[in-house]
Amino acid sequence: RRCAASAINAIVLGRHADPKQKVIEMEKGLTSLLSLVAFKEDDEECVHEGIYALGSLAENDEAKAQIVELKSHDNQTTCVSYIVQRANIGSIEIKRAAGYFLALLSESPEFHAALSAAGGLDCIILLASLADDECQDYAAFALAFLASHREYQVPLAQLGAVRPLVSIMAAASDNNNDDGNRMSVSSARHYAGLALLKLADNFENHVTIAEEGGIQALLRLGRSRVTDEEVQYKAAVTVGHLASNAVGANITSSSKKRGVRAGRIGYAAGRFGTARNVTKGFIKECAEKKAYKEITPEAHKRNLSSSSVSESLNDSHFLDGSS
Repeated sequence: RRCAASAINAIVLGRHADPKQKVIEMEKGLTSLLSLVAFKEDDEECVHEGIYALGSLAENDEAKAQIVELKSHDNQTTCVSYIVQRANIGSIEIKRAAGYFLALLSESPEFHAALSAAGGLDCIILLASLADDECQDYAAFALAFLASHREYQVPLAQLGAVRPLVSIMAAASDNNNDDGNRMSVSSARHYAGLALLKLADNFENHVTIAEEGGIQALLRLGRSRVTDEEVQYKAAVTVGHLASNAVGANITSSSKKRGVRAGRIGYAAGRFGTARNVTKGFIKECAEKKAYKEITPEAHKRNLSSSSVSESLNDSHFLDGSS
């Protein structure tokens, strides 16, 4: 069983679509891979091989749709649910394979509902919280797409997505050599900036971002000596979104009637007041830097750079203010 699973992985791994298509068209091809993931015995190697192969197949849009609809015959549990369950309790190798699959699924808005129904939002936030670069890469990538879907902006914040995003971005500000040389920002931090930017589009998330230290993280990131000016630009735009709503929040007697909510808005506005001297000129400084250039996202582990994923993540989609 393990040898057969490894052989299938060797066949479907890579850029070529023909081998993937042949596996999809085989009788019980996808069902056999699902059986590896849903294997009742705790054989983590088989589980890992099954999820890894499904991730490789999910690079094909047709296969991705079939995998989302795939269900086990005994209890009608979806394939996505099995992968999420395995990712929550499995080894780090299983978490990485599942993270890649979930990242591919997240890039397509039509699959967001299925992902959410399977508990995928919690799983992705869990992966983003792990101290593993590969898991953070995949999770931050997925959150960037999910956060662009307005329906999930508030639920993501309520589930705790802001904290790992802030942690990932805050780490970038400390990523300098002792001699002051600039260091590149990892793809996880790149996508975390996109995700936080989209979460900040929603006014209801501003208090959470402030309470989780998002303002300070963005300011530190914008001031840090990093080579990626694009990340500084994202930080400036996000601070601008937060500041515009904080200034626009009229804390008057009428707003105070809203009780706790008004107090929380006042808290967020107060955080900006405290940081006024720090933020003054910050956005102008970033805007006056060299013209913003679109870049191809840094290559992920496995084949994200060679699949449609990297091509579809155009930063203008996230920076144009649309949701």
